[in-house]
Amino acid sequence: MSNIYDCIVAGSGLSGLVAARNLSRLGYRVLVIEAQNRIGGRMYGEYLPSGQWIDRGGQWVGPTQDRFLALLDEYNIRRFPTFSEGKKVLLFNGQRHEFDGFFQGFYEGEAPNVSEEEWNDAIKAWESFDSLAQSLPETYPFGNNDYKALDDRTFAQWIEENTHTDFGKWYFSYMCRAVGFLGPTEPGEVSLLHLLWGHKSASQGEHPEAELLHGGAGQIPAKIVEELGDDHIRIGEPVIHINHDDDGVEVHTTKAKYSGKYAVVAMPPHLAGRITYNPPMPSLRQQLTQRVPMGTCAKLLISYDRPFWREKGLAGIGLGNCQWIELCADSSDPETGVGVIATFVVGDRYKKWCVMSQVERRSGVLSDLANYFGEEALSPATYDEVDWPAEQWVGGGYAGFMPPGVWTTFGQALITPVGRIYWAGTEMAERWAGFFDGAIRTGEAAANSIANLL
Repeated sequence: MSNIYDCIVAGSGLSGLVAARNLSRLGYRVLVIEAQNRIGGRMYGEYLPSGQWIDRGGQWVGPTQDRFLALLDEYNIRRFPTFSEGKKVLLFNGQRHEFDGFFQGFYEGEAPNVSEEEWNDAIKAWESFDSLAQSLPETYPFGNNDYKALDDRTFAQWIEENTHTDFGKWYFSYMCRAVGFLGPTEPGEVSLLHLLWGHKSASQGEHPEAELLHGGAGQIPAKIVEELGDDHIRIGEPVIHINHDDDGVEVHTTKAKYSGKYAVVAMPPHLAGRITYNPPMPSLRQQLTQRVPMGTCAKLLISYDRPFWREKGLAGIGLGNCQWIELCADSSDPETGVGVIATFVVGDRYKKWCVMSQVERRSGVLSDLANYFGEEALSPATYDEVDWPAEQWVGGGYAGFMPPGVWTTFGQALITPVGRIYWAGTEMAERWAGFFDGAIRTGEAAANSIANLL
């Protein structure tokens, strides 16, 4: 029995590490197995030669993300407000607008100088979208047949029916791509129900990007592993097969096999579906994992010797229908003095961008940033691309999403344990799905369920 773990966790992202840590704290013997040669999953960062950190994965935290905030406090990780003082920049149809307000799923302050017709179109449609979202439950939206009509439609259909100006149509398409609502993806690829539920469970109105972390979010996995102990981690070992029965689980990797009483598969649904199981997964679970793709998103981190845009009275926040960059934000740590812009290439833009040469990709991104913030943007100190769709053991970012029909047909299989196998990952969270907070919640829930059975 000494060779049998109480729980084997497949995946060393935040949800898997939290599940393992919580069980370990209760005195149970755990093992975390990771396919990549590093820990952390989508919580991954590094330091630049300047001493400035960059988060290659997620990076922000908001005031209502209680579980993530508690984790940060526990590990004494300091936070600072995301810089937002000064003018924001909107580039729309070749016109540049500087304004003091903010709109990203909600609106505060001064509006950009688009026409009254365009602005009213977007605001009226947003009110309709928000009202429809608030009619959904606090829990997963798969238990009510009334949701099927919403699930059968794409978000693109809703946009076409509820907006009539170029700005209104772009704004909601931008929200689907850049903000993501658990995606990001193009509006024609995702269920309207999924977008509505994403807004209900993880609203931009709750300011989820309010703060950044000194040293970055990427430092957290190592802190958890330090508590667990290196002997409880295996990296570079993809899990390929799991046997399971009433007595326990047997987890096979490309290098070894491990026996346990329970298992937590802590990874996005499509990756969980790559594992073979004996006996096989129930049919609804198998069908689900074929239908939850990852969002199409590359992240770019561009650093400068200083945040030069602030000298121009700009906040370093830009949005618009540019060739490549629809959203960018100041991610500079005030303690380093280095300027950092975080930005993204998503959806159909990514599909064109990813096949270009590295020189062409870099030139295109910097050209868009120069349109937002000025010619200085063309001469960065460092330029880093994180091509999440090309990552074999991730497959995209920020998270997985539901195409039409998936929630109401297969959604019940998302979180239902199968025998001694439990699931975790931010895609499975009822609250703050797609965010670190959601990942923590699912890791805690899996650990609690297993602890109650041990």
